[in-house]
Amino acid sequence: MSVRISAHDWIDGGVTPSEAVEVARMFHAAGADIIDVSSGQTDPAEQPIYGRMFQTPFSDRIRHEAGIPTMTVGNISDSDQVNGILMAGRADLVCLARMHLADPYWTLHAAVEQGDTATEWPVPYKGGRDLMFRLRERQEAQIRV
Repeated sequence: MSVRISAHDWIDGGVTPSEAVEVARMFHAAGADIIDVSSGQTDPAEQPIYGRMFQTPFSDRIRHEAGIPTMTVGNISDSDQVNGILMAGRADLVCLARMHLADPYWTLHAAVEQGDTATEWPVPYKGGRDLMFRLRERQEAQIRV
């Protein structure tokens, strides 16, 4: 079971990152397997500080201080960021809402960019996949020249 929490309410009197660690511990003790770490959207007066991967530090803190698996969100936009977060142990899962709104096949496209030929595509889209692989091969050939 997963539980989504706000790890920072971005407002005086709201949840702080240190309190979020305790909240995550309580949910874990009650049976949550993983904590989906978000922030804000709890009060119209909030003043979030947006930036690239801006919520990942909260996930990282909960994962390491509480020893609980986490999911991170928040302005994560490319596969290098996703892989960096996972490889650095800052989260156990990375969620990409807005990128999938912009491109519902973002994950498939990222797989092609990384040379993944094993991931299955829906049959009607395999022609597009093959085109993406050919374009990737051309780019690689140009880089080697």
